[in-house]
Amino acid sequence: MIVGINQGTKLLPFLQIDEKEYEATVRLGVETDTLDRDGRILRETRCPAIGYEEMERTLASFVGRQSQIPPIYSAIKRDGVPLYKLARKGIEVDIPPREIEIYEIALRSLDLPDLSFTVRCSSGTYVRGLARDIGMKVGCGGGHLKLLRRTRSGRFGADKAVPLDRLNGMGSNWVERVIALKDALSFPEVMVDPLKAEMIRMGKELTAGDVGLGGPVPGKFMITCGKQLVAVAEEGAGKRLDLLRVFNP
Repeated sequence: MIVGINQGTKLLPFLQIDEKEYEATVRLGVETDTLDRDGRILRETRCPAIGYEEMERTLASFVGRQSQIPPIYSAIKRDGVPLYKLARKGIEVDIPPREIEIYEIALRSLDLPDLSFTVRCSSGTYVRGLARDIGMKVGCGGGHLKLLRRTRSGRFGADKAVPLDRLNGMGSNWVERVIALKDALSFPEVMVDPLKAEMIRMGKELTAGDVGLGGPVPGKFMITCGKQLVAVAEEGAGKRLDLLRVFNP
């Protein structure tokens, strides 16, 4: 889990859109309303015998861009109301599929009706939905997620994370584990002098050329001054500098 502190909270929307990696364990043949082990069982189906290599091929078939129907128990909103609140009231709604991408998926173990795998996927992918879809594809009628562990979010991996119990025992030394704002992003960097940095922080209207951009920069980029992050921006219409987030020194 990525935690933002003070102005670091402004970065979270940019960090949450990065790709994710997970370790997952799925129980095939048992579908629940939440698509995880805490949900109410909707149906149970006996799974056909399937070998390790066949399961590897099945998982490999999910690699690529595709449409996925999110779980009804999710934070996605319909008319401003999270779907999970509608589900708890027994209100049925049509959930439009969302475009996701599976970059890589690898089988770790197979002990029917359970299987474990690692998956690298786009932000917005529901591994619970993947568990359901894998079960349907192998003829089990569905499945649910037994265990899930996020091992990476963007450039942040679990190997660099600090367990909560250890963090509580670090006293004031926890500050040493805080990552500088500019080091948290993987956007292209544009450096400006202190005068331009102050103009940006004061909300002055600038163009991309004012910060030294001679050509178009696709997508978002960060503006820095020395070791400090000044803003996250993108080039708007008429080469206007669109400031998405501004950071105080």
